[in-house]
Amino acid sequence: MDQTRRALLRRTIPLAATGGVAGCSTFSTSSSTETSTTAGTAATTRTETATRATVTDSETVGQWLFAPSAIDRDDYSFLTLQPSTLLEHADALPAARVRNLRNDIGLAGFDTLGSLRSIHRIAGDVTVYDGPFERDTLVTELTDAGFSDGGTHRGFDLYSPDEKRAVAVGDGQVVLVDRRRREDVSATASAVAKSALDAATGNGESYRTVDADCDALLTALGTGHVVIGQGGSTGLDTEAALAQGGRWRVGSETTQMKTAVVFENSGATDTDAVESWATTAGPYGETTPTLSTDGRVVLATADVPTSSLGPFDLSSSSTDTPQASFTFEYDGEAGTVTITHGGGDPVPAGDLQIRGNGFAERESADQTAAGTWGGETSGEENAVASGDSVVIGVTPSYQLLLLYSGGDSGVTLGSDSGPEA
Repeated sequence: MDQTRRALLRRTIPLAATGGVAGCSTFSTSSSTETSTTAGTAATTRTETATRATVTDSETVGQWLFAPSAIDRDDYSFLTLQPSTLLEHADALPAARVRNLRNDIGLAGFDTLGSLRSIHRIAGDVTVYDGPFERDTLVTELTDAGFSDGGTHRGFDLYSPDEKRAVAVGDGQVVLVDRRRREDVSATASAVAKSALDAATGNGESYRTVDADCDALLTALGTGHVVIGQGGSTGLDTEAALAQGGRWRVGSETTQMKTAVVFENSGATDTDAVESWATTAGPYGETTPTLSTDGRVVLATADVPTSSLGPFDLSSSSTDTPQASFTFEYDGEAGTVTITHGGGDPVPAGDLQIRGNGFAERESADQTAAGTWGGETSGEENAVASGDSVVIGVTPSYQLLLLYSGGDSGVTLGSDSGPEA
């Protein structure tokens, strides 16, 4: 394996959208192990036929969402987005967003992010790439990196080097599972991959079939170029809200944005709480959303100028991105996350955006909603320098994304998820 490919294997691949969901390379490995030869049928040319349709309805949006019990959880967050369709709106989207879509995906056999029909990010552990790729090239990289043949399941070839990592390779789709950040591995990566495949092919339990809140959320959101959701938690300051999600439909002039919040029942719906969240969390920019109620779901919808959309931060590579490191430290007792500049270039505070979900009111917090960096700035001209920090109020299911938006850049500098995300 050449040095360029080895570098790609080690590279972190942030995957983020409106909710700030992030992932990492499954191939990164600290040691080499004995591998087996390629298993199953292998295509020798770029695969063009997908076994799943591009997102067309709410049923398809949730097709990869397996039952939370498969990972010993009661709920989890998810993200679906359509890079190739987003790229069709290149003339309308901010330049930095289009450039990100054209970046290399950093995975052997795949082309750019914009070549993918869809990406699904599930529970922080699972990523599904749906689009054309060279199967032989990917399988060769897997075996070279120590991933052994794990048989087949639902038409996918399985590869795994240990209990915490697994890759399922199909015709037009690849499922990556990385559970290395989880201390409890009672559900192995291979088992999780099989659960995702079972759900996607209709041969196993799905999130929406076992959880009425998830079903209500997906039904309310419907189809979109970007769809995100969180079961079991919301950004609202009320225990009656049970699940929350968002959907973007990008157009040449405007983008239809929708937020859906699922409550316990129709009598518990709280439009004032949703309106308060919508005006402070910042997903609609300066546009005021329209509030409505459908049964036990409260909706906030708005048409936002496409040219002013927030970033689709699908890649962290950028020639003009500051070379700076940031750390995230969660304090469960205080309900906060402290983001600290750990060294490198100072960054203008106005160019640092904190996005995501799971924000909460906390007495010790500098920030309790999405927005521009609101913490310390010891550098010149209000810059965030080494040692500066900001304290964010969060719920245990938070998902935070630190974005740099200076110049023509719109890239991810760091991300973090709570223990219940």
